[in-house]
This record gives sequence, C-alpha cells and structure tokens, in this order.
Amino acid sequence: MLWKVTKIIGMKKTPEEKLLNPKPGSKVAAAQEFGIDLTLLVENLRLTPDQRIRNLQKSMRNLHRLRQDAEVRGVQNHDRT
Repeated sequence: MLWKVTKIIGMKKTPEEKLLNPKPGSKVAAAQEFGIDLTLLVENLRLTPDQRIRNLQKSMRNLHRLRQDAEVRGVQNHDRT
C-alpha cells in the first residue's frame, strides 16, 4: 500500500523501500511471493563491503570446520562438485 501513497505524492522510493514494499506485479513482488526473504537482502545491503567480506570469510571458516569434523567422524562427503 505504501507504493500507492508514494506514487500519489510524487516521492521516489529508495531501493530499500522497493525491496521491503514491492509494487504489486513487479519482479520483486514475485520473488517475495515465491518465498524469498527480502529482509535478509536488505540487511546485507546495509553492511559495508568489508563487513560482507568478513561475514563471508566467517561462514567459509565455519564450513571448513564442519567438513573437518565430518571427516573425523567418518561422515561421507555428499558434495556434488
């Protein structure tokens, strides 16, 4: 409904507003209806590039530890690569 108010009073929506309140029938609305959590995208876009890289590196370290633990326990790797 925010998109109607914005259109009526002539304000442009920020990219964040477009993601959080997509215009009905738009591709963003379709993604939201499909089940994509757009709040996660907005949350990540609020981070600086350095913060995003640090988060990625932390995730990579955690994945590496999980794989090492799985090897120690003898769990098979089901990687499709």
